[in-house]
This record gives sequence, C-alpha cells and structure tokens, in this order.
Amino acid sequence: MELHYAKLWFSFTLRHDVSDPYAFYATRADFESAFRAAVSCKRGDCAGCRRGDCAFSATFSQEIAQDPEAVRRHQKPPLPFIFDFPVLPPSPNRGRGCELALTLVGSSIQHLPAYLAAVRILIENKGGVLVAVAAESPGGARADYAGDGSFPLPLLGSLDPALTGPLPTETVALRLLTPLKLVREGRLLKAFTFADFARTLMRRVSSLAYHYEGAEPALDYRWLSGQSDAVDTVESDCRFVSWNGRPAGILGTARFAGDLEPFHLLLQLGTATHLGKGASFGYGCYRVEG
Repeated sequence: MELHYAKLWFSFTLRHDVSDPYAFYATRADFESAFRAAVSCKRGDCAGCRRGDCAFSATFSQEIAQDPEAVRRHQKPPLPFIFDFPVLPPSPNRGRGCELALTLVGSSIQHLPAYLAAVRILIENKGGVLVAVAAESPGGARADYAGDGSFPLPLLGSLDPALTGPLPTETVALRLLTPLKLVREGRLLKAFTFADFARTLMRRVSSLAYHYEGAEPALDYRWLSGQSDAVDTVESDCRFVSWNGRPAGILGTARFAGDLEPFHLLLQLGTATHLGKGASFGYGCYRVEG
C-alpha cells in the first residue's frame, strides 16, 4: 500500500502574549476563513460556485464517491491535510519561538500555494509572525522552502526510510502525543483496545488513499479486523483528559501483544495521518515504540 504526502514546517514567533496554550487546536473555522482569504473567496459556501479549479472547494467540499461500495467503505471524504500544532509556552510568552507542521496528502499538494498563504494568515490571526518555512525530506531532514518553485517539494510515503525501520512482531507500544478522540455511537471513548485503534486507522488511511491517491488500498479489511481482536493490551497508563475544561481525548502510552506484523505499515503511516475525530487539526498524533 502506498500513500504519498508532503510535510512542511512553519517557524513563527508570538508577537504578543497568548494565554491559551491550546489556541491552535480550536482552529477549524479559523483555517477555513484563512483559506478563503488566501484564495480571495468572498462566498459564504461553495453551492453554485463555478470555479472548477478552486483550491478551497477541492479541500473542504469534496463530493461523496459515486461508487456505492466506496461510500459504504469510506463514507465522506476526509480532509486532505494534517496539522501538527504546538502547545504554546505559558504566558507571558511574547517573542517566544514556536513551530507547526502541515502534511498534505496526494492530490492536495497541487494546491500548495493556497496552503502556504492560508497557514501564514492563520499564524498571524493567532498572534504569531511567520519566520521561516522548511520542507521535510525522506529520512526526516529539513531544508528551507521558499515556495517559489526554486526546488520541488519533496514527496514522502510509506517507503520513507523514517517509517520503514523494523518493529517487533509480537509487542508494540503506542504513545499518544496529542489527545485521541475515538467516537462510538456519538460518544467519545474513555479507553480503547487495539481493535478500536486499528479499525479506525484502517478507515482513515484507506479513505485518504482512495480519495486523494485515486487507488483502493489492497487491504483485507475483514481479516485485519479479526486479527486486531486477538491483540491484547498488556500495559497502559492512558487516561482521558480535558483541555481548558473541555473533553479533549485520551493521552498516554499503551503496550499491546499479539501478531502485530500485519499492522506494521498501517501503524507507521498513521504517524503521518493521525487518527480519530479532529485528526486534521492536530488530534490523534502518536508515535510507535518497540
């Protein structure tokens, strides 16, 4: 299974004190507004718009697939980008340096200029001043990126050396770096099993590949789902947390044991795509540990 993406890092400084350390995580409406400004769109919605090449529509108004089987499997298209946001340093923090990352999946990369402009506007609206942009290369190295076409944006993927390192086949730990929001019957889960994690990740990665790579991943969903039920939780310090008094999700580290080899590629790709509710806006970020 292949999934291509690009990752950009935006360095910025805070021009005034920002009291909310999680200010960037409550940002979907703000980013949509910034994106509309970036593409000079003054419309309130995309209904009736005749701009067939509009980056905003391609990003936020993707149509549901015509194939009924694809609709059953993938439902509504996910957003084609993923943010890694910082938790801001405690106030007073004026002048402090921070960085955020933006991952663009598949066909969304063709709208790069709009994304660059929208992220700049978002940072400014949140009280920051953009300092530099860097592009991540295979293996994890970064290089300054001017965004003027002077060199192509490096493409990353499932064969990226940073992802393809060996993992143990019988045990693995998942460290949740930002709150994981898994929803069942409209409610946030307070705890999760490996099966909860793996099934959500399968849906997310396969849906991104289908809608933005134009390919159906060669995954045996039923078999993998059954295999995930046989993986046990052997250790966990995960707990449900709140941010600013609002439910945020699950944080901590869980170790699992079982036949994990079939899930290695999915788990590694998921570190780029995140998973769960709010995955595109910084939630559900995790690291795989041996």
